[in-house]
Amino acid sequence: MTTTASLPTDGASFAAAPATPVHAEDAAPKQPRSSRFRLALGVFVLCGAVCITVGAYFFLTKNNDHNDQTAKSIISTIQQAAAIKVTITALRSSMTLNGLSQATAYIVPRSTSFNPRERSNDVALAFDAVIKQVGADHTETYTLVNDKAYVAMTVDGAMLHAACLEPSQVPSISLMQSSLEQASVVRAVEIDNVDVTTTYCDGLLLELTFAGEKYVLCASNDNKVNHIQGDDLDIAVEYLTDASDVPAIAVPDESLDCPVIRTSLPNLQGLTERAASTESAGTAKMNRASCGCKGPRKPCLFVHGVGQKSSGPIQDSSDSWGSLKDNAPCCTSTKYVQFDTVSRRWDDASLQNDFCNAALQVATGNNGRTVGNLILVTYSMGNLIAGGAIANNRCGLSGGVSWLSLAGPMQGSKSANFLEQTCANGNGGWGNAALNVIASLIGQCPAQPAYLSLKHQNTVGQGMQNTFVAAQRARAQHVTKVLCGNSPSGLASIYSAALPIVSQLSKHDTENDGVVDFNSCTAGVGTNGFGTSYNNVNYKAAINHLDAAFRQGDGWFGDDRKPVKWFECAL
Repeated sequence: MTTTASLPTDGASFAAAPATPVHAEDAAPKQPRSSRFRLALGVFVLCGAVCITVGAYFFLTKNNDHNDQTAKSIISTIQQAAAIKVTITALRSSMTLNGLSQATAYIVPRSTSFNPRERSNDVALAFDAVIKQVGADHTETYTLVNDKAYVAMTVDGAMLHAACLEPSQVPSISLMQSSLEQASVVRAVEIDNVDVTTTYCDGLLLELTFAGEKYVLCASNDNKVNHIQGDDLDIAVEYLTDASDVPAIAVPDESLDCPVIRTSLPNLQGLTERAASTESAGTAKMNRASCGCKGPRKPCLFVHGVGQKSSGPIQDSSDSWGSLKDNAPCCTSTKYVQFDTVSRRWDDASLQNDFCNAALQVATGNNGRTVGNLILVTYSMGNLIAGGAIANNRCGLSGGVSWLSLAGPMQGSKSANFLEQTCANGNGGWGNAALNVIASLIGQCPAQPAYLSLKHQNTVGQGMQNTFVAAQRARAQHVTKVLCGNSPSGLASIYSAALPIVSQLSKHDTENDGVVDFNSCTAGVGTNGFGTSYNNVNYKAAINHLDAAFRQGDGWFGDDRKPVKWFECAL
């Protein structure tokens, strides 16, 4: 049996809801976020650990005689270990695997045959690997077997779900090649300018960057990596002589025909030559995993997007958003709106008034209809609602408002145009079975008013174009920081296959998050100031539209895959 996810409905896609909307949270019990949203994360973590651990060992193994035998000797040394045990500890609450902050990976080298006619720098190490995570209600097992990746979920030994992992869902092993070529030996390690070298490592220190993030590796005198420290991850490495404790590494379902994922690390001779010529550098400067509030603390109000079927009172939590319990240091309180965003267009006067009333209710220090002190967080169509309300003078924002704008379709979305066209042609909607996993989000025919109001700015009349532009100007005048995604597959989750299909059918003009293209998200504010690090003011993140509401937390590897950390460190 294969499980399917129950999804919240706050508008991950701009498509019509059914005439009588059926929402997944009404139809099925909610399951733990870790098991439903992050099925692919385990293999991602596994490959990342392999990249850093095995790749760094190649770097640290130095030999003055750089010939064919050198590369073969490196491989032989690693293969003598029955397995390499890698214990990965996430240092942030937004990074969990099956509800746990720690994962143990076992890397088992496979025999490599040498072709004497091949040059040594074409020789590669091959390996299999496994992570087995025992959670409260089920077990998740992630395996790499013969260069193919699998995920399986079991309960009391009975298989619930088995699937392949696509190459796009795991970090590129080839990234380690360039990372090692740019690595350097350092003398000291500082965390927030505090020297921690003596408590951290008594061996050789190596600094490298992998997927945009800095790591410091500690190697023993025999050049074996035993500790790896990143800003958000702590990795301990142990070389095993006995494989009896290694979980079985096997294909979970022989009927699966999975794509090949490159897991070998080539060009070993070049890496050892680079290592031998590297001179000691200065100090590796690391950051703490969490951020404190740098500015004034204020109440926080979160405004969802399209797809909410009815209005209700302001809430203390919401299924429309991922958990920010430990990641909102500047919020004195966290409040979530409930607006009908199915039957009401974003430019509806009553909807915009509802927004103003909610903002005035949560904020402090208001002056009439001008909102006082508030951290305003708007997602998807919520950005247009807020911008439209301000443009129409339904309320104003004071200088005490900090506005964080997430994945805003400020020019609309061609996903809405596609649905309107396919419904008009009698095709019944999106028409792709693979999109059933997000059916409650992308909707069905007939199109509802909220979704039709999101047709792209270039495809509507002059009056509606002016309405879009007014909302863009209002946002540009008041916004503090902006987040836009540019990867339809996004963070590894069950949505990673569906949203690229939405993107393809929608025919967006530029790079996009599946349903909102980058030009639409940045309309009014421009693209200057955007960067791919969570430290940037405006964040161009490799995430999809769903990820922008913090539902998948943060990625384990990649500086451009941490929307929650960006939010935490924003103010």
